[in-house]
Amino acid sequence: MFDLTVVAKRGRWVLVDEDDGELGAFASRADALRAAAGAYEAYPGMEQRHVLIREESGEWDEAVVEIPRLH
Repeated sequence: MFDLTVVAKRGRWVLVDEDDGELGAFASRADALRAAAGAYEAYPGMEQRHVLIREESGEWDEAVVEIPRLH
């Protein structure tokens, strides 16, 4: 169910794919989640996906990201 994880590391937010590893580092959690939504564009017919989030404190959270719609 969770293919992507956003992990806080030393003041950056790293987007990690379960299969491909790190996809990028971002200045904010919101930027990393937008990148996660864009990474899911390849899944036609899906409207939202769940992304795990690991805070620097080690606590876990979950976010639902809307997949950008192609016009």
